[in-house]
Amino acid sequence: MSSDAEKTVQRMDEALLDNCRRQGLFKSGDRVIAACSGGADSMALLLFLLRHRRTLEIEVLATHVNHGIRGETARRDADFVADFCRRNGVELFLYDAVQEGIEVPPRPSEDWARGLRYGWFDELAAREEAVIATAHTMSDQAETVLFRMARGTGLHGLTGIPPRRGCYVRPCLCLTRADTEAYCAALGQHYIRDETNDQDVYARNRIRHDAIPALQYANPAAERSIARLCRQMRALDDWLTGEAAALLQAATVPGGYDVTVLRRAEGPVLDAALHALVSPVRDAEEKYISLLHFLVLKGEGAVQLTPDVNYKIQDGLLVCLTREGSQTLPAPPQPFEPGDFYLPGGYFVKFQVVKYEDFLKNQPIFKKDLNCCADCAKIQGNAILRTRQPGDFFRPAGRHLRKTLKKYYNELGIPQAERPLLPLLADGSEVLWLWGCGFAEGCAPDEYTHEVLTVRTEKTGEA
Repeated sequence: MSSDAEKTVQRMDEALLDNCRRQGLFKSGDRVIAACSGGADSMALLLFLLRHRRTLEIEVLATHVNHGIRGETARRDADFVADFCRRNGVELFLYDAVQEGIEVPPRPSEDWARGLRYGWFDELAAREEAVIATAHTMSDQAETVLFRMARGTGLHGLTGIPPRRGCYVRPCLCLTRADTEAYCAALGQHYIRDETNDQDVYARNRIRHDAIPALQYANPAAERSIARLCRQMRALDDWLTGEAAALLQAATVPGGYDVTVLRRAEGPVLDAALHALVSPVRDAEEKYISLLHFLVLKGEGAVQLTPDVNYKIQDGLLVCLTREGSQTLPAPPQPFEPGDFYLPGGYFVKFQVVKYEDFLKNQPIFKKDLNCCADCAKIQGNAILRTRQPGDFFRPAGRHLRKTLKKYYNELGIPQAERPLLPLLADGSEVLWLWGCGFAEGCAPDEYTHEVLTVRTEKTGEA
């Protein structure tokens, strides 16, 4: 390897490792499945993970999806990825849509292909108790934001592609597409070029071929500038998410949300709260947020979100209705902080921080109200209070094993109808605390503990 190539590899490796650490993408012992198409981005991702699996303390696997769209060239791509994995001792999970009996539409859209991929990824993450690493780059970030702007996004859409979401992690968001190509070249790694990327059939391709070069003519660092804007918008959106969660908490009453309380909120906070209500049902396009906002201010009317779900003002409440009648939807995810939480389904959770010495002194008193506690230092700052998501897993205290949440719920015999509403505290896909089960393995106080997080729960039976 030439000195220039060594410098390129070192620079990319340092950027990727720093990004993984800053974003907390991996934990020791993680099983990481790299989504690999065979292109430059995904090959760079897989190479990086393999080169640094010992440093990151992870197990590296891979998956490849043949959508059944491109015939022989798609089989060529699958063979290329399979050959690389065989030569490098990487376990590969191949998914072939045609062999799986999937009916491919005559003119499959990008959304159809994406839905197929992520449906398989969700299933694979749950089955293998793994996280899925995708190769999205800073260039994808720029294209995504421009695409959303053209379709009419709001502030939330300007946050771009998140570094982590549920069981998905994206280490390469700190690199451009040119960077991943340079990384592969420096390591002597060939990659597949998807010929459909050169066609202007899809809107994203036209953005890539026309809009991005025009922006780079004005500013060669346009992609990095857009990525910086996304980070700033994400910080603002995180703040708004917390404010919106507090608003929904204050407005929650049996059967819905008090319109009078919602109406008192500042416009951006109300919009963020309405976005949280829409997003579990469908893509939270700006037009639906605007319609719901108007509904709340007017105090009457209804908005149809999908053929099966609509929101309606009824007796002073914003209520979710389905074809079967009223429905209790899960609480929108919210950044964790100590406090009282009244959640859909009649679930009440109180998180409180207590000095460990005070906890020990008053332990007999605490025992009457608390079902569990944890060392505050072991509950990381990016914990989220939410309900289940695909790929979630839990380590029951004292059992020294890891189970997917689905399997653990099955083991406990929890009815299917209750599962979507059960509160939990999670860091990515790792569940740190679970309703009725306490904190996960490794969260308990020890001799180094200064403060403990205590939890009191109550089920009122009200929706």
